[in-house]
Amino acid sequence: MEKRIEDRMALRDIIDRYATESDKGNQDFYREIFRPDVKLKVYFYGKLGMDINNVEDMIKQYKSFGTAKISFHMNGQQVVDFIDDNNATGICYAFATLVKDNNAKDELNMFAVRYYDKYVKIDGKWWISEREQHFEYNAIPPLASN
Repeated sequence: MEKRIEDRMALRDIIDRYATESDKGNQDFYREIFRPDVKLKVYFYGKLGMDINNVEDMIKQYKSFGTAKISFHMNGQQVVDFIDDNNATGICYAFATLVKDNNAKDELNMFAVRYYDKYVKIDGKWWISEREQHFEYNAIPPLASN
């Protein structure tokens, strides 16, 4: 039981660090949590938008989106199911907000995201080996100015 709690904490740490480093614009950090041969599929409103088969291409694609002026990712619930001691699956709900420059005016974009992950533990360390990232919906509300 105690080992499962440690494993759950390690898996939660992975997704929280993903969000924190994404907010910093540090996509290079993805090498620390995604397997080199990660399988990534990104869906935008039900349609496949990206199909990537390694972490280097993942980093390159994410960097190509450009940097937001402000980025704020918040993870919600995470459900993990262990297949065995070294394999697990998980679903994490997240909310991402990005402030981007749109024709010299700040624009707020809010995204509801679900991550469907497969995790593998190698030499005592958990990694994300596969991810389906689903952008469920987005909103562009007015942004209050100072």
